[in-house]
Amino acid sequence: MILIGIDPAFRENGFAVCTILCTKKEVRFEIMKDFKDFLNFANFLHHAYSRQELFICVENSNLQKASFDTTGSKLVVARKSRNVGMNQAVSQIVVDTLIAGNYKVKEVSPLAKGTKWDHKTTQAIMDQEKYLVINYKGLKTEQDKRDAFKLALLNLKFV
Repeated sequence: MILIGIDPAFRENGFAVCTILCTKKEVRFEIMKDFKDFLNFANFLHHAYSRQELFICVENSNLQKASFDTTGSKLVVARKSRNVGMNQAVSQIVVDTLIAGNYKVKEVSPLAKGTKWDHKTTQAIMDQEKYLVINYKGLKTEQDKRDAFKLALLNLKFV
């Protein structure tokens, strides 16, 4: 069984993918810059794994219709609004692309995903499960990878 968590974002290095190869107890992380573009990412999924054993959980921010933080100047609010809209769009595009490709996809809202895990929590789970972890250093800047890891594990609720 292969569990994939996808935390899409439109900002640079914000699109993170976590792949857990259950039989090998291996966790791999990629960010969008590891792929040439979105089509290269979709092609990677298509050719990398057997669909029968592939389960994908995507954070789809388009599912959450609540208003975002509207504090700040007009320019700040406009920037926040633009960023939220871009993330909602890329999230929905990822989900739609995977569904069109007949993947087993579970989409969750940011609220349903729950609280963000810090490095300590993430590392404790990785150690407890004795995962061999590739491309994760636990840096503060790797929150998107932690979110993708949490999403990959959420698949276990839906399998």
